[in-house]
Amino acid sequence: MDAAPSRARGLLAGFANSADVGGLALPHGQRVPFGRIIRANTPEHVTDDDLAAATAHGFTGVFDLRSDDEVRVCPHPLAKHPGYRWLPLIDPAAEAREDFSRFRTIGEIYASSLQRNADHIAAIFTALAEMPPGPVLVSCRAGRDRTGMVVALLLDLAGADHEVIAADYALLPPPLRPDAEDPGRRGDQDIRRMLDHVSATYASTAGYLRWLGLADDDIAALRQRLEP
Repeated sequence: MDAAPSRARGLLAGFANSADVGGLALPHGQRVPFGRIIRANTPEHVTDDDLAAATAHGFTGVFDLRSDDEVRVCPHPLAKHPGYRWLPLIDPAAEAREDFSRFRTIGEIYASSLQRNADHIAAIFTALAEMPPGPVLVSCRAGRDRTGMVVALLLDLAGADHEVIAADYALLPPPLRPDAEDPGRRGDQDIRRMLDHVSATYASTAGYLRWLGLADDDIAALRQRLEP
C-alpha cells in the first residue's frame, strides 16, 4: 500500500502546517476524497489576502482544538466564521491531576489522553458528526498533536492503514521541523502508539467512539466524511 502522503504541508497560505487529507490511501485501491477534512496549525498572524483565501475555501466548519489560554492570547484567524467551533481537546482539570513524569514518549501521552480527555474528545467527534456536508478545518496550535490525534482517529475509522496515518502525521513543513531530535518524540511512532492502544483496548476506533457515548448513526456520519 502507498503510505506516502500525496502532498506537502502549506495548503492554506499563512498556515504552514496545513493540508487536505484527501489523496491518502484507503483499502481496495481507493483514496480519501479531497475537500472533506483539512488539518492546520493556528498562525499568530495572517495577511488579509491569506484570510480571504482561507475563507474562500468554503469551510462549513472550523474546529479550534486549543485551550482557553491559547485562544485568549491568539484568537483563531477564522473565529468570525459562522462555522467556527471552539472545542478544546484538553480537559484542564484532568490534565492537572495527571502525573506526566510516568510517560516516556509523546505516544504514551496520546494514548492516555484518550481516557483523560474523553468528554472533550466526545464533544469534538459529536460536533463533527453533526456538521453539514462540506470541508471542515481542524486545527490546534501547531497542527500536530491534538489535530494529529483527531485526524488519525478519523482516518483509522475510514479504514486507512496505520502506515499511511503515521506517514501523514510525521510530515511537517520546514519551519516546524525541530533543529534537534526531541527525545520525547518518536516521529511516526507516536501516533502508532495511540492507534495500537485503541486497537488493543477498544478493538477499533468505532469501538472507542462507542465507549465515548457516540451513537452508531454518528459513527456512520463520521465514516461518510471520508468515504470516496
